[in-house]
This record gives sequence, C-alpha cells and structure tokens, in this order.
Amino acid sequence: MNKKFWVNHGLFQVAWPACVAGAAYGWGWPGFLVVGALAFWQLHPANRHPMDWTMVWVCLALGVVLDTLWIQLGLISYAMPWPSPHFAPAWIMLLWLALALAINHSLQFFKTRLIWAAVFGGIGSPVSYYAGSKLGAAEWVAPVWQVALAVGVSWAILLPALFWLGRARHELDPPVPEQVSEETS
Repeated sequence: MNKKFWVNHGLFQVAWPACVAGAAYGWGWPGFLVVGALAFWQLHPANRHPMDWTMVWVCLALGVVLDTLWIQLGLISYAMPWPSPHFAPAWIMLLWLALALAINHSLQFFKTRLIWAAVFGGIGSPVSYYAGSKLGAAEWVAPVWQVALAVGVSWAILLPALFWLGRARHELDPPVPEQVSEETS
C-alpha cells in the first residue's frame, strides 16, 4: 500500500462524517471540502484510474435515482434537502462521488470479492443510514424494518455490481502500451 492508497483511503473515510454531520448541522461546506479534496486528488492524471470518470457518472446517476426513490416512497427524508426536498440532496450525492472515487483505489479489494461486497453492502448500508438518522442528517419516515430491508437489499445488489463493473469494464479495455525508453550507449 502506497501513498496514493492512503490518501484515497483517508479522504474516503473522512467523507462520511463530513457530509453527514455537516448535513445534520446545516453545514454543506465540510462535505464539499473533503469530497472536493478527494476529487481533486483522485482525478489528477497522475492518480486517476482509467475507470474513475465512468464510475463517477454511474454512481452519480445511481445516487440520484436510489436516494430520490427513498424520498418518493416515503422511506427517508433528508436534512439539508438542497436543492429540493423531493430529490436526493447534494450532500448525499457527495457521498456517491466519494464512493465512485474509492472503488478503483482504496476499495479495490472488493473487486475480486463480490460476495463480501454484497454482505458489507447489505449490512453496512442500513447501519450507515441509521447512524446518519441518529445524527440528524436523515429521518426514517417508514417503519425501521421497511427502510432497513429496502436499503439493505438494494445495496447488497448494487455494491457488488459496481465493483464488477469497475473490474469488467477495465478488463475489456486494451492495455495501454508502456513507453519504452531507449538507452544510449
């Protein structure tokens, strides 16, 4: 594990509390600051993985759909619902962006362990949403079992699919030839 791994891992770990606690207190800037730093670091050409931009767009699209679905189904309502209380808020979209930028880096362990990704997604996601609700960043509007089941099942499917996509798509791309330097004698 090198410096690039640890910078990605550190910023990814700080993203959740920055976004969630920030939303709970009505402060958007901590999440934007941390995830902005992660994006600046990870999308720099020296640090970027060939699939990073693809994962960003896929995760942002999934985030809008999934977290808006929770609102529309009456399962969850979010604090700091900017830009609209009817759609996934900006701060939760920052979490999706952070996930996208960690898939091919500090979370790449799961690319070959899709069952583990499903288990962690199925258990960890409801726990994460629940912790966010306890901090005041969200409110579980529906009964706990309904929210936990919906979030757990969707993430148990979604998370391994994202790792599979990151792995499969990259494997389909032809390798970029290394530039060979000629030694002069």
